[in-house]
Formats: sequence, C-alpha cells, structure tokens
Amino acid sequence: MVAKPKLASSTRASSRLTAKTDASNNSKVAVEKVSATPPATKSAKRATQDADDEEEEETASTEDKDDGDYAGGAAKKQKKTSATTAAPPALKKQKSGTKVPIRTNSHTNTSMPNPLVLPKTPDNCVKITSWNVSGLNSSLKKGFKTYITAEDADVICIQEHKVQQPLLNIVDPKVYPFSWWGFEEKKGYAGVAMFCKTKPINVTAGLPTHPDPACTKGRIVTLEYPTCFILGCYVPNAGQELVRLKERMVWDIAMKAWLLDLKSKGKQIIWTGDLNVCHLPIDLRNPSTNTKSAGFTPEERAGFSKILEEVDLVDTFREIQGTGEEAAGQYSYFSYRFQCRVKGIGWRLDYFVTDQKMYKERVVESVIRDECYGASDHVPVVLVIKGEL
Repeated sequence: MVAKPKLASSTRASSRLTAKTDASNNSKVAVEKVSATPPATKSAKRATQDADDEEEEETASTEDKDDGDYAGGAAKKQKKTSATTAAPPALKKQKSGTKVPIRTNSHTNTSMPNPLVLPKTPDNCVKITSWNVSGLNSSLKKGFKTYITAEDADVICIQEHKVQQPLLNIVDPKVYPFSWWGFEEKKGYAGVAMFCKTKPINVTAGLPTHPDPACTKGRIVTLEYPTCFILGCYVPNAGQELVRLKERMVWDIAMKAWLLDLKSKGKQIIWTGDLNVCHLPIDLRNPSTNTKSAGFTPEERAGFSKILEEVDLVDTFREIQGTGEEAAGQYSYFSYRFQCRVKGIGWRLDYFVTDQKMYKERVVESVIRDECYGASDHVPVVLVIKGEL
C-alpha cells in the first residue's frame, strides 16, 4: 500500500479550477435517446436474503475497531492487516435484544442531515463525487441539493436518474455550466449524468466497444480532460434469478476493451459509479449466503478482477482501507427494506477505480459519505486528487 500525503482542508486557492461562464457554453447537452436492452433493477433478493441471514446470526462480543471520523469526510488510511479477507463482524445485541451495527462510528440516519457540513476541497486539488440517486425526482424531494451544495465537487457523476430528459436547475448552472445526460429509452430506468465546473476536451456517450453500443448510452458517459479520462458509469445489474448475467458478462468484456483503448492514449483513468459488484467478501454484510445474488456471483467478481488486473487498475477505497477486520462494515448501499440502514446491513457497490500511476502519485482521499443517506438508498462516494484534471 502506498502512503499518501495528508492534506489539511482549506479554502480554495485562486489557482483552483474555476468554472467557465461563457454564455455560449451554458446550455446543457442531452445524449440522444436510444434503444436499450431490458433495464437492470436492484435485486430484491439482496435485502430479503440479508434480512433472513441477520435473524440467524450469532451475536459477537468483540468490539470492532474504529476506522476514522466519517462525519468529517476523511477516512483514516490504515495498513492492510492481512492478505486474507476477514469475515464481517456480527451485529451486537443490546440487553433489550435490539441489534445494532458493530462499527463504533456507523451512521444509522434514514434522512439526509440538514444542515450538512462537509470538508472543503484541499488547495490545488480536484474533488469528484459519484452518487446513485435511485430516481432523481424522488431524490430532489429528500435532500439531493443539500448534499450537492455541501460537497461542492468539481465534477458530479450521478446514476439511475430515471428521467427521460434533462431536468433544469438541479445544480446551479453558474457553478456547473457544463452537463451531459444519458437516457434509457424505457421510462423509469437507469440513466447517467455528469455536471462539471470545467469543460472537457471531448465527451463520449455510451460504450463504443459493446456489441450493441446504442443500448449503452443510458449507462456511461466518458469525459476527456488534459490529464485524464473520467468515466461515469452505471453497470447493468444481473437481475433477479440472474436472468441477465450473460448480458452482464458481455458488458464486462466491452468495459475492459474500452478502458484499454483509453489507456493506450497515454492519459490517466478515473472510472466511477455504481459498478454493481461487491468485489470481496468484506464488501457486503452477509457474503456467505449471497453467492447467488446479483452483484456477488463468482462470475461478476471474477469479471471485475479481470478488468482490474488486465488494465492495471486500483480500487482506491479498498486499497486505502485494506481488508482487515477493522475495515469491515463500510458500505455504499442500504436497502430501504427490513431496516437495513439501521442494522448496518449493506453492500459496497459504488467505486472510484484509477490506474496505478494516478493512485500512487495523485490520489489524496477516497471516501464513502456514509452520513449522507436519505435522498437515495445509496450514499455518495468521493475522490480527491492532486493537480488539475
């Protein structure tokens, strides 16, 4: 694990990236609507299986170690204690019999905190946030803007917006004058969008290496900047009973090919979004009984491993946190069902993946905004990098 420099949060220096305000660039650009394969939806089996497992679990008496203050937004970077993944800790029982998350600093709020205060971007750095909003119209009513304003990221990537045309004024157009939207043809499914303070050199909608690239424009948008590519992505779900697992495998092959193509251009890579996979057992609450659930099948995990290995990429959050017992219990998705949020039953489905060079030289923070729950069943994930895009 590579040690990272600790940067103190401060107000932005005048050298920070600033938004271009040229009126000619103020218009939003919508990605053309296209035909899509049957859309992916979250598997209800996840929450049901997790809830069933929770009732059968034995209680644990050992305390889990604190991993840092997430309320401040900066996780403590810890050493990997073992190459072997530790089993996630069980929930404790209070005297009343009520189960609670074992992590000392776990947030269990079910609505977006308001007011919400988050760390400012360090000087000479860029902040990118990614968030599966699980329906933008609904999220707007439950705290979407509260989070966006508090985070003040340079690039916002959202997934699963579920709308058919751009929505106006969901972000301040003076702050984010550049935006791109991708839509699924079928109403109420998928969709991605990107909002930027700085205009990219080029924008690619969809996955060009896919056998049917037209069906992917509601799934991925790639922004090209002088130093890197940023890919905002919503990976298809394998579906209930894994009915779309084969289609998911096709996506993974195409995704690897696209990442290799981008890497060949000599720029760094930031791949983010809801990647719909828990790569390691530590990435979900109940791994042992979810091996046939969408997002944790051997096929999906192996597909993700192959992408990381063959493109030489890093799962930044897991690389920083490690896989020891003290790193367990950190998730980005909590089902609305069965009190999963309150019980700490979750899945880590949202990622920031970078190439090795960027990770070693530029990554400052990769965190889960665990406290920012309530406007979606996902929480945002955030990456801070040194330098300009």
